[in-house]
Amino acid sequence: MLTKRMVLLCSFTALSANLQAIEPAVVPAGAFDLYPTLVIATGHDDNIQSTSSNEISSNVTRINPNLLIEAETDIMLLQINYGFEKGIISSSSKDNYLDHNLTASAQIIGNSRNRINLIANARKGHEVIGQQAGGAQTVTDTPIKFNLNTLDAIYIYGGSEAKGQIELRSRLIDKRFTNYRTTTRDRDFDQLDLSASFKYRLTDKTKAVATIVNSKVDYDNLNKDSTKTKYLLGATWDATAKTSGSINVGWSKKDFKDSSLKDDSGTTWDAAITWAPKSYSIFELSTGQDFGESTTTDSHIDSKNYALSWNHFWKDNIKSIVSYERNNQDFSNSQRKDKTKIITVGFNYEPQRWLNLGLGYTLTDTDSNLTTASFKKNTIMFTVQGSL
Repeated sequence: MLTKRMVLLCSFTALSANLQAIEPAVVPAGAFDLYPTLVIATGHDDNIQSTSSNEISSNVTRINPNLLIEAETDIMLLQINYGFEKGIISSSSKDNYLDHNLTASAQIIGNSRNRINLIANARKGHEVIGQQAGGAQTVTDTPIKFNLNTLDAIYIYGGSEAKGQIELRSRLIDKRFTNYRTTTRDRDFDQLDLSASFKYRLTDKTKAVATIVNSKVDYDNLNKDSTKTKYLLGATWDATAKTSGSINVGWSKKDFKDSSLKDDSGTTWDAAITWAPKSYSIFELSTGQDFGESTTTDSHIDSKNYALSWNHFWKDNIKSIVSYERNNQDFSNSQRKDKTKIITVGFNYEPQRWLNLGLGYTLTDTDSNLTTASFKKNTIMFTVQGSL
């Protein structure tokens, strides 16, 4: 039988970043199992539009109901997950939003050597004024809205204990903006990602990994079409009860169809390491590099990120989290450089199996040599997560 996933919350934002996964009771409905959840968060944001001056502070409420529908057979697990998030900004109603997220997935086991995962996602989302993707600074009266559709297919050949394993992945992304079309039409794009990985078992708990990734991005109304290729070598391990992780290092190259735009290449990496000196105290370190898409006139962004977090269970139902993130963005074809640090402190209390309470504080500080892109904000949120 397949193992059911217990992380059932459909999260749009950092709404649930500091929450433990609750265990909702199942609601039988014929051949299906239903798992309803609800998250309500309320708090204060002292710079709701992430501006460098004339900051607007506001009380904030976010409401996020979610329903997971699940059906299972001996060889297949089917899931449909729908949720919406309503954001209410008390002192700036024009910043209110309503996002929707629908995901359907199928995990299929053909036999011990063949597995297929299919995932389709449709999202109606928004960009927070002052925190638009890719560095854009479009001046708007209300949040920019978009439709984002993705389709993932994963094929794995080789058993979990096999000496070798092949993994093939494909992802199709379609993003279209739905308002302020005079400026946002240039940001519509399609993206196709293809990757192949070979994993070779070195020991019972360590695998060597070789990966090739090819990403093709096509813009509808802009001349920034590009192809990015990554070659990675690395390893995954779960060597002891205290340490696990993965490290991949290699070379990345981004080529533009338009010869007037500057191609780029260089060392790339991604790593995630977990260290648990005690079963109740967990440290996580992650870092990565990527040539990302820019929504400004710059051709692309060279992004580097670093993150460190500490999760500590003081009791079985009481947890604290402290995290630090650093994101450095270098915009190609310009002098712009952004450096963002995010510090989070949070606490969880789970008085019941079906109820989780969270309190979190987040400091976001962006320093840019483009003055209008710099900002600082403090957010504190109290969150209630419940189920049946």
